[in-house]
Amino acid sequence: MNILVMGAGAIGSLFGGLLAENGNKVIFIGRQPHIEKIQKHGLKIKGLIEKQVSKNIRAETNLKNLLTENFDLVLLTVKAYDAKKASIQIKNLVKKKTFVLCLQNGLGVEDEVSQILGKNHVLRAVTFNGAYIDKPGTVTCTGLGRTLIGEPYSQNLKKETLGIVKVFEEAGFLAEASANISEEVWIKTLVNVGINPYGALTGKRNGELIEDSKIRELMVDTVKEGVKVAEKMGINLKEDPIRLMLKTAEATAKNLNSMLQDLIKGKKTEIDYLNGAIVKLGKKLGVATPLNRLLTVLVKSFEERFRRENQIWSLNIHQKVL
Repeated sequence: MNILVMGAGAIGSLFGGLLAENGNKVIFIGRQPHIEKIQKHGLKIKGLIEKQVSKNIRAETNLKNLLTENFDLVLLTVKAYDAKKASIQIKNLVKKKTFVLCLQNGLGVEDEVSQILGKNHVLRAVTFNGAYIDKPGTVTCTGLGRTLIGEPYSQNLKKETLGIVKVFEEAGFLAEASANISEEVWIKTLVNVGINPYGALTGKRNGELIEDSKIRELMVDTVKEGVKVAEKMGINLKEDPIRLMLKTAEATAKNLNSMLQDLIKGKKTEIDYLNGAIVKLGKKLGVATPLNRLLTVLVKSFEERFRRENQIWSLNIHQKVL
C-alpha cells in the first residue's frame, strides 16, 4: 500500500513506522527537526516496541514534492484543530480511490474533513495506542491497545475498508473493523472529557486525579453531562463511559495526559473538540452542560496564560516530573 502520514507526530510516526516495517511504502509529512532525522537515520521506535525503520520510508516537509504520487491511504494524524487546514493542503493528493483515515481525538473532525474531501473518501479511527516523541527521529510507544476503523457515514463497510484493517493487522496493530465507529468515537471522547481537563488544570497524573475524592466526583459528573447529550442524539453507548473513564485513569495512573502536556509545551489543546463539543451540542439540543462549559473556559484561559507568561508554571510541573 502507498501511504501518506499527514502529521508525523507521535501517533503518526508509530503507525507509519510499523506500516513501513511491514512492507508498505510510507511517506511522512511533519516538522523539520523530526523529518530531517528520519531522512538521515530512519525512524527509531522504542518503548513497548523496539524497531529501527529505514526501508520503505521517506520523509518530507513540503507536499509539493509529492504531486506525482498516487496514495491509497492518507493517515490524517494532525491535531483535531488542524484537520480542516490539513485537508485543504492534501486535497490535490486525494485521488478517486484514495481513502483518508482520521485519527484525531474528539467530536466532529470527520465532518470538517468530509466537507473538503467528500464523504466517500473519509474513514474514522479510534486508537488506544499511546506514544510520544522524546527527541527528533525517535518515537516511544507507551501503550498497546485496540485500533477501531470504520466508515462514519455508513454501517455497511466497503471491501476497501476491510482491506485497510487487514493491512493494519498485518503490521502488528490490534486493528478491528467497526460498523458503528461514531459510537466508538463518542465513548472515547467521554473518557477524555472526564480525565484530560482535570489533569490539565491541576497538573496531576491520571492516578492522582481519581485518588482525590472531590476531583473524582467532578470527573464522573462531567462525563454524565456528556452521556445526556449523547443519549439526546440517539447515540447507543454499549459501554459504560463512567466505568471506562475510571478504569482508564487507573490503568494510566502514572501518565500526564496529552492536554496537560500540550499546556506544558505552550501548545493549543483540543478542548474545543472534547468538552467544548459537548457544550456546543448540548446548547443545540437543550441539554445543560455547566461543568463542561466551565472546564472549556478554564482550559482556554490556561492556554493564553502559558503563552503570555512564557510557561512559568510549566517549570514547576517539569520539576515535579523529574
